[in-house]
Amino acid sequence: MRPPEPLDRARRGLLARLFGSRAERAAARALKARGYRILARNLRTPRGEVDLLAEEGGLLVLVEVKSTQREGAAPPLGRVGPRERERLESAGRWLCAQPAFRGRGFRLDLVAVTLDRGAPIVTIRPDAL
Repeated sequence: MRPPEPLDRARRGLLARLFGSRAERAAARALKARGYRILARNLRTPRGEVDLLAEEGGLLVLVEVKSTQREGAAPPLGRVGPRERERLESAGRWLCAQPAFRGRGFRLDLVAVTLDRGAPIVTIRPDAL
């Protein structure tokens, strides 16, 4: 009997996008339940992509979603480096310079989602970046 064929790059990429999309939906539901208003998902700016753009208390919130497939895996909250933080800050400054958001402040939130067999486990860290 032959061992199973490894997934090709395209298939792995598709599975990763589907997994990421599921995690972002779980994060958006959890944020809405906490009173955030979701303005956009996967927002592309000249400064980089923002997973979720939300509003809370008149403040723009740029949300980075990190996910893992099972409990006990590497913690998703520890996977944001200084370059990613700077990219998000740059995207926030760019957004606040646009007419629709001019004069508004922003903050960066981090949401960790563990997608195991049961319901997603969502951890929200306001102003964590």
